[in-house]
Amino acid sequence: MSPQDGEEEAGTVYYSVRTGDCPSGYVHNRLLNFCYQLHADRKMYNDALADCRSRDEHLAVIDREEKQNHIAKQIPSSSDTNICSYFIDGSDAVKEGQWVFHDGRDVTYKPWARGFPKNETGRNYIVARKHENFRWHNSDIQWDDKCYICERDMLNTPLYLGPVT
Repeated sequence: MSPQDGEEEAGTVYYSVRTGDCPSGYVHNRLLNFCYQLHADRKMYNDALADCRSRDEHLAVIDREEKQNHIAKQIPSSSDTNICSYFIDGSDAVKEGQWVFHDGRDVTYKPWARGFPKNETGRNYIVARKHENFRWHNSDIQWDDKCYICERDMLNTPLYLGPVT
């Protein structure tokens, strides 16, 4: 991340880390093993998903509180974002009310906004709402175009290069 794309936290040490899997222009959180890219252009869900897949990526998987906190803090600090909500991974398109990730894992961490999910036909995809601290809504793909976050899967063992001086 560049200096304008994040906020320093007291007591945090920043390191230069390269794994070879998180390209320039992406954000890499080494502690979460999370490599992603924000897309501020608004697309319909299927187009956003196709764009991620064209790079062998998927919509961002937010599967624990630490990732949720990271995006809630870092995305509003990024110079590349605008006021929009983001498609992230997760769907109940196969069975209403049963939320799963692209790889078939059940969604167990669910920071839904108050009153969500709305179990209505067609509202099958998760949107992280920027103006609600990235709490989740479920969206109808036929009517909503959103920004989106693509995630690149990382190797499990990043190379440590030492503190940045």
